[in-house]
Amino acid sequence: MCISTYLPILASSVVSLYFLELTDIFQPVHSGYSCNDRSLSLPYILPRQEVCTLPLLFSLAFAAPTATILIGEAILYCYLSRRSSASQTEANINAAGCNFNSYIRRAVRFIGVHIFGLCVTALITDILQLSTGQHTPYWLDVCKPNLTHINMSTCDEAFILEDICSGQDVGLINAGR
Repeated sequence: MCISTYLPILASSVVSLYFLELTDIFQPVHSGYSCNDRSLSLPYILPRQEVCTLPLLFSLAFAAPTATILIGEAILYCYLSRRSSASQTEANINAAGCNFNSYIRRAVRFIGVHIFGLCVTALITDILQLSTGQHTPYWLDVCKPNLTHINMSTCDEAFILEDICSGQDVGLINAGR
């Protein structure tokens, strides 16, 4: 087998390894913030109350493009098979009287490229988010800074560099970073 066969397997293994194991090792950068920053003071919305829920997001990212690829390749296959039915040069798979080889091969290839692109995009986005340390718009709501740790009573004109979060959910705090 050639290298192009092993490259997607290797790349997907590296992406899977990163998301399964290495996200615990790489922690987000702790950058400073101001308590009066209006861009960080939006309320945190629970995932089940969001406008775009997780199942809708997955269906838009995975199912809709997959269905589009399958339909587009089926139309192309039907058009090309009618146009050049006499000059078939590829080996075909016959199942229930249908000829599927080039259709299945092309559909799997393009769906694989799509999923690989999604994984690479997610990996690059996650690395950039971890390395920049920009806070989410709901940062102050999940962090709940405890100003008594830095001997302050009010947040007026203070730029906080220390980790003084008093929020209970460590996962939300890390996601907010």
